[in-house]
Amino acid sequence: MTGSTTTNKKFVNLYREPSNISEVMAGPWVDIRVDSIAAGDTLELESDTVEHAGFVIDGTATLTNGDGKVFELERQSAFAIPKTGRVSIAASSDVSLLHIEMTVD
Repeated sequence: MTGSTTTNKKFVNLYREPSNISEVMAGPWVDIRVDSIAAGDTLELESDTVEHAGFVIDGTATLTNGDGKVFELERQSAFAIPKTGRVSIAASSDVSLLHIEMTVD
């Protein structure tokens, strides 16, 4: 075609490290990915240099925050960890988790 230009399209791959989110989106994104936590395993997250948000795609887990409060996570549950927050996520069954990291001012 005459007069057309080709633009490199960028995309985010949630199943690859790194996801390249900061190259695609203009916001404070650091990374976005799907994490897996095997039944019986624990994922520790702390928001010091980045804030975390998570969305449970599948599975069940118990989230314990820094104050010792316990929350049950299941499919379609979500959580956010603000600056200075800390959580422990203990998987009761295999968990798939959409995990987002954003910069902290």
